[in-house]
Amino acid sequence: MNKISDHDKAAIRAACTKFLSFEKPRTAADWVAAMAASPSIGLGLDAYSEGPAITALEERVARLLGKPAALWFPKGIVAQQAALLVHAQVSGRRTVALHPKSHLAVDEAGAVERLAGLTMLRVGNDHRHFTPDDLDKLAEPLAAATVELPLRRAGFLGLTFEELAAVSAWARARGVAFHLDAARLWEVQPWIGRGFDEIAALTDSIYVSLYKGLGGLAGSVLAGSQDLIAAAKPWRVRFGGDLPKAFPLIITALDGLDNTLPLMDGYYRHACAIAAAIDATPGLRVFPAAPHCNSFQVHFEAPAAALQDAALTLAAQTRTWLFGAFTPGQFENRAMAEIVVGSATMEWTPAEVATALAALQALSQ
Repeated sequence: MNKISDHDKAAIRAACTKFLSFEKPRTAADWVAAMAASPSIGLGLDAYSEGPAITALEERVARLLGKPAALWFPKGIVAQQAALLVHAQVSGRRTVALHPKSHLAVDEAGAVERLAGLTMLRVGNDHRHFTPDDLDKLAEPLAAATVELPLRRAGFLGLTFEELAAVSAWARARGVAFHLDAARLWEVQPWIGRGFDEIAALTDSIYVSLYKGLGGLAGSVLAGSQDLIAAAKPWRVRFGGDLPKAFPLIITALDGLDNTLPLMDGYYRHACAIAAAIDATPGLRVFPAAPHCNSFQVHFEAPAAALQDAALTLAAQTRTWLFGAFTPGQFENRAMAEIVVGSATMEWTPAEVATALAALQALSQ
């Protein structure tokens, strides 16, 4: 297939009826109908981040995480900057330790440094989480140490509860705040095997996403002490996060907590079964070999451009959407894509996934 435009690619995807990852795409009409049918619609409208629906959401997430208080934000990057700025103010320090492949370091155009004015100190190896030993090598005092859980760009790698506790203990022994970028906490919790509150108890602040796994339109929640949340609230205003009306985001988040959160354990177990089937297929490998959450990497023995052409060809022929993008691997003629198990994936057996990916690789040769 010749190189196609983004418009044509979108048209091919729109014609598909079967999807490997996430949930099946929803139209604007689908979203509106779902919101109209939601029991949360009866909570009424909000105004500038105040209202019964937002209060209900904040209180519910605070209870789940076992934290005294929580605050809704329209974007995770705003929530995390607010938390880190509060830790910097309390400590009188402006340096934050984080992983070089973390979302804050890679995906937000340097927001923490260029907007919040904090210094990001990248710690550890690209392909694993940093450890207390890595932190011991730092020569400057920290306002906070932040961990992304799971670490998406390193293969959705989790940390065991004991490993998280070790980082938390290191930070607390030195008067350093421990912030958890837990956008995908809902997804990794079944692998960790501890309650949300037990995990959050290790932290001074924790952020969770309301759309990545839960399927809401957008939004996030920051949780921590009453003092931290009170100090973070003005930053929501300063960063433009007090929307005049946010009820569609809030309703879909509450629905996600009701309807999608209970499915996470099944998604994780299905991811493990799919990964095992793929890893037994010649020419295909998964990482990690046993997934740490509902998401993992698939590595192909083919170049990214050829795989993209093959995926679009199969999508046009079979109306099945496998992947939207491939990342070149570390070695020539190898590439990687991600599988995120959601409601659409549950329609596939592990064998069907392995067969489809083997066909994709064969077509890309």
